[in-house]
Amino acid sequence: MPEHERPVLKERAKQFALVILAVFLVLWGRLWQLQVVRGDSFETLAEVNRVRTVPIRAPRGAIYDARGRVIAANRLAFTVSVVPSGLQDPDGSVVARLSELLEMEPGEIIDLVRRGGEYPYTPIRLKRDVPIETAVAIEEARSSLPGVLVEEEWVREYPYGPLGGHLIGYLGLADRSDLQAGYRPTDLVGKAGLEQAFEHFLRGADGERRVEVNALSRPTRELEIVPPRPGMDLYLTLDLEFQQVVEEALKRGLERMAAQAEHGLAGKGAAVVLDAKTGGILALASFPAIDPARLTGEDRSSYVEELNQDPMSPWLNRALRAFPPGSTFKVVTGIAALESGAIGPDEVYNAVGYHKYGKRDWTVRSGLPPAGPITIVEAFGRSTNDFFWEIALRPQTGGIEGIARWAQRLGLGGPTGIELAAAEMHGLIPTPEWKRQVYRQPWYEAETMDVAIGQGFLQVTPLQMARLYLVVATEGLLRPVHLVHHVEAPDGSVSVDLRGDQGERVPAKASTWRALKEGLRHVLQWPRGTAYSAFAGAEYDPAGKTGTAQTETAAHGWFAGFAPAHDPEIVVVVFAEHGESGVEAARVAREIMDWYFDPHREQPGPENARNGQEIGISG
Repeated sequence: MPEHERPVLKERAKQFALVILAVFLVLWGRLWQLQVVRGDSFETLAEVNRVRTVPIRAPRGAIYDARGRVIAANRLAFTVSVVPSGLQDPDGSVVARLSELLEMEPGEIIDLVRRGGEYPYTPIRLKRDVPIETAVAIEEARSSLPGVLVEEEWVREYPYGPLGGHLIGYLGLADRSDLQAGYRPTDLVGKAGLEQAFEHFLRGADGERRVEVNALSRPTRELEIVPPRPGMDLYLTLDLEFQQVVEEALKRGLERMAAQAEHGLAGKGAAVVLDAKTGGILALASFPAIDPARLTGEDRSSYVEELNQDPMSPWLNRALRAFPPGSTFKVVTGIAALESGAIGPDEVYNAVGYHKYGKRDWTVRSGLPPAGPITIVEAFGRSTNDFFWEIALRPQTGGIEGIARWAQRLGLGGPTGIELAAAEMHGLIPTPEWKRQVYRQPWYEAETMDVAIGQGFLQVTPLQMARLYLVVATEGLLRPVHLVHHVEAPDGSVSVDLRGDQGERVPAKASTWRALKEGLRHVLQWPRGTAYSAFAGAEYDPAGKTGTAQTETAAHGWFAGFAPAHDPEIVVVVFAEHGESGVEAARVAREIMDWYFDPHREQPGPENARNGQEIGISG
């Protein structure tokens, strides 16, 4: 090698050595960073990849009727889940195979996995309650279905289908607000009825298992287990057998009204039965009904679509919706007049069939001759509108303000106490101030006349009406109504007694209550009473009032009453939306009362006797 090239080569060798040293230092520094600086994080990542925390679903609390019969419960079933981080599916073959096995659309599976994107190591449910054949097929194909698990978990069961459906409610997938409250994406949460109102009690607390998993994200060894805490049980005041009787009587009555009507709007309604001694709800029906089993089952989507397209709006719990009450409201007008001294219990008024207001005569269009000289008792019996117009407009009554005050004292215009507060409307007791705020118009006496007979702006729910007649039946005891008797912990202890307080007395004279009850007796037991034909021959001393509330389309039919009048046991309200006939509503109430007072039927035991006997549900 020429002498002059030696320094150049030596310099290049030095530069190469420096490059090698630099590379070595970089690699050594990176190795030090990985081992020392980030060693803990990689150890944690390895632990996450190797160890999974698998939730153990807590069994949801059961719901029982007053006699211990199961209305909502749980059973063990197979659930197919997927761990998003373990789902290795670059060519879509896993999703395609699952779609075939689970009879689900591929897009539906992908959407569910995406919902769980924030929980990559938590199993996301794909399908609940799969047949054992499907579970076995998935287990047999486990090597080709990475990240897919078959687990046992509790599923909700409603053995009586639609019976009491609006009350019981149903479960649905957790929504955004549920996720913010700590639920997982595919958790089932109470969405209506008692399932929603008592979610906190029914749900319980999930446990968990820490397990080692293999490359397919399947458990290989259990490391630790924290057992779940079961949910609490609800015991209701509802009697399931009586609920069935009420639902069937209501359905038959509404079908009769629909067959008689020409407008096609009838066939919807509600019925409420209260225990007059306690305020407990013995039965509460709304028709058309909904089926919690189908709303929680695999055909949920098609069933929801069916309900959404039904022109009869079955989603509505009509027992908790507000409507004009018609003549059933006349008890409020009567109390306001009697307590103010506007009229006495025995005072006679000559009802001539019309009432003069300004230059206009308000005529009673009943097709009957004027009632003539009558007392308030007879006015109730014949539902004489001009009598109630007269007493409403007498100065002592206090006009609409006086009537509104008494309506509110008697529990109208506010919550009833039922535990389904989220679904309950409060109705409307109109006042001049309300009208000024809403319509920017003054109040007219003609509107007082409307309200006096249950028309106009007035809105009341069937449950509020039942509570009102409970006050009359008990001669002044205003108490909250309730559906839940108590909540029971898994160890059998009564955690919460939800029967409410004993109520308060509405201050009114004994003579007022006597006049009202005698007037309501006249409606059903006096041959000239408006519902005598519906209750002729009843031997249990019934009392009540029919109502026909006019609307822009077709009138609503109402009945509200109780029995026996001398010592009330039950309060019954029947509402027929656009049913046009209060008498037909009374016929439904007659069926209900006849069954309850039938001396030959087996009498129920004490509330929450827990004999658990089954009842036959007819199709």
